[in-house]
Amino acid sequence: MQNEPTRQLKAFVVEDQPMVASTLMDALAASGIDVVGHVYDAPAAIAWLDREQVPDVVLMDVMLPSGPAYPLLDRIRELPTAILLITGLACDQIPAAYQDLPCLEKPFGVHDLLKAIADLRR
Repeated sequence: MQNEPTRQLKAFVVEDQPMVASTLMDALAASGIDVVGHVYDAPAAIAWLDREQVPDVVLMDVMLPSGPAYPLLDRIRELPTAILLITGLACDQIPAAYQDLPCLEKPFGVHDLLKAIADLRR
């Protein structure tokens, strides 16, 4: 019996801070995760989601230049994709409607990021 190749995880990053976005994407790529897209704000994220394939996971900053990302989160929840919140807020400051989503508070380490993504896959 042949082993089927493991499909590479596809991640979409929504993060407005260039240094944070770059670090996230480098860490993901180094761990074998395919970063299929990156945008800086909610309107660009919606446009990307409307024209691209659905990613396996979305790493979402909560506070974006266009405002809080909650309407975007509602849109993404309609998709068959996992969501990981990455935020400068304390995770307990996230509104109750989104408390079920995994959350990492900035600053966080690469190990914490990769563990959170691994937990999403379980």
